[in-house]
Amino acid sequence: MKTRIAVAGLTVGAAIALSACSGTTSGTGTAPEHDLILATITVDTTPQAAAIKWFFEEVNERTDGRINIDMTSPQEVCKATETAECVRDGRADIGVALTDYTAQLFPAEVIVSIPFLSNSSQQATMNALWQAYKEHEGVQAKWEQVGLIPVGHWPAGRLTIGANHEINNVADMQGDKWRVLGPYLVEAFESINGNPVSLPGAETYEGVQRGVADSISWAIDGAVDYNLAELLSEWADPGVGQYNTFGMWLNPDTYERFSDEDKKIWDEVVEEFNSGKGMEVFAEGAAHQCDYMLEHQNVNSFVRWDDSAAKEWEEKIGDSLEKQWISEAERNGLEDAEGYLELYKKYVNDVTAEELEKDPVIACVNRFEAEGRN
Repeated sequence: MKTRIAVAGLTVGAAIALSACSGTTSGTGTAPEHDLILATITVDTTPQAAAIKWFFEEVNERTDGRINIDMTSPQEVCKATETAECVRDGRADIGVALTDYTAQLFPAEVIVSIPFLSNSSQQATMNALWQAYKEHEGVQAKWEQVGLIPVGHWPAGRLTIGANHEINNVADMQGDKWRVLGPYLVEAFESINGNPVSLPGAETYEGVQRGVADSISWAIDGAVDYNLAELLSEWADPGVGQYNTFGMWLNPDTYERFSDEDKKIWDEVVEEFNSGKGMEVFAEGAAHQCDYMLEHQNVNSFVRWDDSAAKEWEEKIGDSLEKQWISEAERNGLEDAEGYLELYKKYVNDVTAEELEKDPVIACVNRFEAEGRN
C-alpha cells in the first residue's frame, strides 16, 4: 500500500538536487513503494534540516528507493503546534517539531528544557535521550500510550542571547524585555528580573523592530537564519547549555506497512542517527552560521560568560525546576520520573572536553576569541 506524497515547496534547482539524493524513484526506475508525507517546522537552511535530510537520504538509498521522504516547507502540511497530532492521526507519516509545543505528549524529552541541566554537547544530549528511552520502562510505556514511534530527539543548540548592549552577567540582563520560549526558561528569566515576552520565531524580527522585545534568547539560528544579527550587535553564551528539543516521530501504521527488510533498514538508520551521525551532520550544517556571525558588520562580539557569572544565575534557580519537571512529568503520565532524571543525568554528563569543543556554539565563540573579535 502506498502512502500519499507531499509536494515540497522547493526551487527548481533545490528540487533537482534533492531528487538526486533522496529521489522519487528507486534505483531500478520504479516508483517508491512508500512516499511518506513530512510535516515539519524546520527552515531549509538550518542545521536541523541538514540532519534530517541525511536521515531521509540514507533511508531512501539503503532501501533502493522503496521508501521516499521529500522535504516540505515549514508548516506546509500542518501548523507547528499541531505537528505531533498530525502524525498521530495520519495526516502526515513523519513529523519534526519542538517537543515543547506538546509537552504533555513528551514529558521525558522536554527535560532538556530545564536550564543548566544539559550543559553538555549536542551529541551527549541526544544520546542521553536515546539511551534513557531504551532503558527506562516508564518512557517506553508513555510512547506506547502516545501512539508514535520515536526516530530521534536532539537539541536545537546551546542557548545564545543577543542584545544591543554588553551581556556578560545577570546584572546586564535585568530590565530588558527578553524574547523567551519554553516554560522552564521563562521561569529562569523571571528569577533574574529578565522580563520574558513570548514571540514565535517568524514574528521575532518584527517584534524587536517594534520594541515588543529588546533582546532575545534563542539558538544561534535566531541570529543567522532569522536575521536577528541585523538588529542586535552583542551576543553571548550564558552557560545555560542545551535548552530545548527537536523531535522526529513516525506514525506506527506507516511503519507496519514497511516490509520486514525495510523495517530492519529503517531501524539501523535510526540507530546511526542517534549514535552520532545526526549531530555530526548538524555540526557541518552549522559551520556557515559562525562564518555569517564573524562576517556580519553589525555583530560586535560573541562571548562566553565566565563560570562565576553562569553560576550566579544557576544558583538563583537551584533545584526548583527539576522538582517542577518531576511533578509535571508524572502528571503527564511518565512513571518513575525521578528515576528517569537520574538516568538522563548519567548519560548527558558523559562527555569529554574534546567533544564539548566541537559543539557549534562553543567552537564559534572560540573562533571569535582567536580572531580578536571579543
